Amino acid sequence: MMLLVISAHKHNIKLSVEELKTKLFKTSRPKSALIINEACEKGFFYLEKTSIDQRKKNIKPSKSFLKEFDDYIVTLKNLVL
Repeated sequence: MMLLVISAHKHNIKLSVEELKTKLFKTSRPKSALIINEACEKGFFYLEKTSIDQRKKNIKPSKSFLKEFDDYIVTLKNLVL
């Protein structure tokens, strides 16, 4: 799930909560909703309402999660070198 959200963010693709639930095919939709809500509560992601349809929410990574992910990538690159 985290990689899907980061990938959408890095490619400037809007990813709705419903689209993310669909992409998480190994879990049920209610379970996916619980996982997404928990990730938002812990500060990994936040939900942004769309201007066209207020019911539809896009999921975005938080600034702290983006920094943590970038640090992780740097660490991985250093391990390979």
